[in-house]
Amino acid sequence: MKKSILLFFITFLVISCSSDRDYLPEDFWGMKLKRKLTGNEAKDFVDKLHFQNVATEKNEVGFYTGEIGNATIYITYYTDEKTAYQDFRKMTEKISPENSMFVRGTYHNINNKQLYSCMGLGQVHYVFAHQNLLFWISVDPHFSRNFLDEYMKLVMN
Repeated sequence: MKKSILLFFITFLVISCSSDRDYLPEDFWGMKLKRKLTGNEAKDFVDKLHFQNVATEKNEVGFYTGEIGNATIYITYYTDEKTAYQDFRKMTEKISPENSMFVRGTYHNINNKQLYSCMGLGQVHYVFAHQNLLFWISVDPHFSRNFLDEYMKLVMN
């Protein structure tokens, strides 16, 4: 009886801790997190990028830099997986017709995850939903795919 209670407690702790995963680590892929925005600061930043209120209540933005180049990771939190995916579709369909600064938009299936990529502002941009999160990654082109592959490993594990 005591073993089953202990096992339940340990399982609960592992599940609880994993839901608080840090998707913006201090060091990633040889790059340093130079600035991290959370709370109202992140929401305001995302809204200013869009010239209107688009951000949900919980957002994070991480700015990475290193000898190899730069990357920015935007994370939007939703109450459920369905809403995150719906916003993924809405966002990517809006920029797909290339009526914006983003060009060559393409849907891919990478690591069993639907993902959208495009070019713009001198970077490659990747967008995907995972669980109740929506990710937008902007990264310098010369290492973009390798960065994406490693970041997806962090997210999916």
